[in-house]
Amino acid sequence: MRQTKAFTLIELLVVIAIIALLVSILMPSLSSARAQARASVCMANLKRLNAGMLLYVNQNGEKFPPFRLKSVRPTKGSPDYVNAWKRKAPRWHWFVDPEEVGPVIDPKPFQSVIESSGGFSDSSVGSGGESGLRMTNRYFLCPSLSDDWEFDERNGAYGYNYQYLGNARQNKNANRWDNFPVGIHSIRTAAQTVLLADSRGGGRRHGEHSYTLDPPRMAVERNAGVFGPGPGDLVDETLDRDLYAFSPVEMRHRSQGNVVFVDGHVEAMTLNQLGYELNEDEVAKPIRDPENGTYSATNKLWNGEAYDHLANEHRSSDETTSHAP
Repeated sequence: MRQTKAFTLIELLVVIAIIALLVSILMPSLSSARAQARASVCMANLKRLNAGMLLYVNQNGEKFPPFRLKSVRPTKGSPDYVNAWKRKAPRWHWFVDPEEVGPVIDPKPFQSVIESSGGFSDSSVGSGGESGLRMTNRYFLCPSLSDDWEFDERNGAYGYNYQYLGNARQNKNANRWDNFPVGIHSIRTAAQTVLLADSRGGGRRHGEHSYTLDPPRMAVERNAGVFGPGPGDLVDETLDRDLYAFSPVEMRHRSQGNVVFVDGHVEAMTLNQLGYELNEDEVAKPIRDPENGTYSATNKLWNGEAYDHLANEHRSSDETTSHAP
């Protein structure tokens, strides 16, 4: 009688151990490949948004869009600004050329709201229960951001270098926008000027006002008076309000953030490379009063000049002062 051959228990255990070892070796590689794929999609989104931004600039007197436009004019009693999509007080997303990118939120579900009030806003609810803040256009979504803020226009993935390119607040003068409109001709170094980037907002890891991307120090020379999120905008009450009421670039792609510059090129960069000063926990520190004290933060990649005269006057003692070009 012929005997049937079979694996012994030892042989089975050896095979299982080999398979487990191979899986443990392959998993980090697969995880890294997925992270790289998400980062690549994010970069492609930023390049597309950059193209839409520059089309807007070309079609609107060579001026950058506002980060948000609440009224037609910066004077008391001026009517609300409502764009062609019937969006009231639109954020920068709505100024990206629609032919290149399309509306950030599909306005069709809000037709009844538009007919009754003349437009729709953050608090509007569409026919199917859609929020007036919920983004539907995937170009505005980062695949590496998958939390409660993923689709939120106010608190979503990407922020705009508004303090230097389109600050339509009125902190300095009640009848004048702080730094809007800004002409593209004023940008001396397009390849060294941030336009859009992954943005953190005021919460952990993401939160309020991430559509406003804050530079390393307050752009006081351009009339900036506050950073994007205010202390009252924080989501997590346990956070340090002084530290997190600030919206720097977020490092969500393997310790780097994706940044698109005015000239259209995209880079993955660290907080240090972007000019931020970090604390002992490697968290970006907001420099609110850049005309006093010493610090290492610099806005040279934000102000369109590739050099920060104000910051250089207040460099930390252990920093090497660079020379103006």
